[in-house]
Amino acid sequence: MKFIKFLFILCIIFLISKSYSNEHEGVLSYLKGSDKYSYFYKLIKKANYEKLFIKESKFKKVLYIPDNDAFDRLPPRLQKYIWDETDNDAAKKVIKTHLYTGSVKQVFKDPNKKVVIVERIELNGEKVKIYSNSDLFVKDMVNKKKAIIKDYTEIVPVSCVMYLQPSFSDDRLSDLEKKESFVTSCCMLSDQEIDNFMKGDTI
Repeated sequence: MKFIKFLFILCIIFLISKSYSNEHEGVLSYLKGSDKYSYFYKLIKKANYEKLFIKESKFKKVLYIPDNDAFDRLPPRLQKYIWDETDNDAAKKVIKTHLYTGSVKQVFKDPNKKVVIVERIELNGEKVKIYSNSDLFVKDMVNKKKAIIKDYTEIVPVSCVMYLQPSFSDDRLSDLEKKESFVTSCCMLSDQEIDNFMKGDTI
């Protein structure tokens, strides 16, 4: 009888641990098995940033994800920089540019409270900043598709690779837009944006 109870307890523990594991591997499994987003998955692996998508966090995450076609449309020099086998800095920058924490409303349950959230995660000996989605001003990406919910991550498909910068430095924003948003993201299109990205002159 005791042996049967022991086996029963072991089964329960196994099922709980399996469920927990599947819950936190859902995003990576989805990207890995997707024909549309396999490039982004390869960048996550190249950057060695898998833990950003499985590490426990009190914030829900929002992932703006370009499809493979968006990466194919990038200028050749930028593609070469991103996929350089000897350097993973570009892969890291792309991942951090597209990943944000959940909204202030989700965290604080107060729609009137304005709080800048910058989540800091210790990863591979470096501190990775993840900015709040509620403090992000997104321009240009009018082709956003319906969000895909995977576990604790909201995946928002976008039609281009994003370029991130502090709002105060974006001359195309009004004073009000600069005040209301902490960071601004747009499609990486201009030579200046590409140069800044490759030199590291962005967030």
